[in-house]
Amino acid sequence: MAYRIARTCVGCGICKVICPVGAISGKPEHVYHIDPAVCIGCGACGRKCPHKSILDKNGKLARRIRLRKHWPKPVFDLDICTACRSCIEVCPVSCLERQPATGNRDTIRFPALKNPRACIACGFCERDCPVDAITLQLMVQ
Repeated sequence: MAYRIARTCVGCGICKVICPVGAISGKPEHVYHIDPAVCIGCGACGRKCPHKSILDKNGKLARRIRLRKHWPKPVFDLDICTACRSCIEVCPVSCLERQPATGNRDTIRFPALKNPRACIACGFCERDCPVDAITLQLMVQ
């Protein structure tokens, strides 16, 4: 289900910039709009909106987390990961990739967060993991 923009929107455009799929449109200083047919429900717009104008799929105000370094990131449990690549394929910002083979368990190439700054904390990797090997956690800086 798509996120929505409330009338409190001032048209700053930050939501449009962070949206990984281009679902947000509008003119500066006017209320922006999220196309529900395009929105993937990642919530990045709500975490970034400085005017508390994004409503989540339940109609509740999305929680703003001002700094991206405070957004949770995927952590992989390599003891149970099967290296199926589901997490890599579902990531809307392509911030995950397969690690070089490490010698562990022969030539299995496990997923890794290659670009933490690009991660939008959507949680798709965590939800799509068939063996629950991924959790979103705050990274200690």
